[in-house]
Amino acid sequence: MTGSSSTIQNQRGIALVTVLLFLVVVSFIAVTVAQNSALGMKMSGSMQDSYLSFEAAEAGAYAALGLAGSDQDPFLRQELVDEPFAGVDVHPLRNQAANPDDVPVDVDVRLLSTQRACPRPPAGRGGSSVAVFDCDYYRVDSEHDVPGRARTQVKLGVIKTVIGST
Repeated sequence: MTGSSSTIQNQRGIALVTVLLFLVVVSFIAVTVAQNSALGMKMSGSMQDSYLSFEAAEAGAYAALGLAGSDQDPFLRQELVDEPFAGVDVHPLRNQAANPDDVPVDVDVRLLSTQRACPRPPAGRGGSSVAVFDCDYYRVDSEHDVPGRARTQVKLGVIKTVIGST
């Protein structure tokens, strides 16, 4: 009996040590999973900001295109149209319900060149427009920038056909 009781006395702390080691390992795994989850949330938030920023900048470029042929046409051979939506009754980018006046999209329309040759159709697919049509070349720059969040620029080339020289 003395041999058996000394074995029990020697093993009294083994269970405690084993449980403590197991808790340390489980705690380490839990902390690692929590950090990875937080990183994943930050990454998905950044991607969402990036997508929303791109959509806003793209909306600004296409809204400027939508003004072509209207009373506020920005494609009228002006060097720079800094605010193409200044005279528009309903601003196309101010439809956010949360803050209707906050539009972090800056749109500029720049005239690159006037009365230049127009792009030609591929060979064998049509006639020639030499000396009949001229083209004006524009660039629409749209930028969405919210401090501390995503920033996106969209640049869109626009060709406007002009019949005869004006």
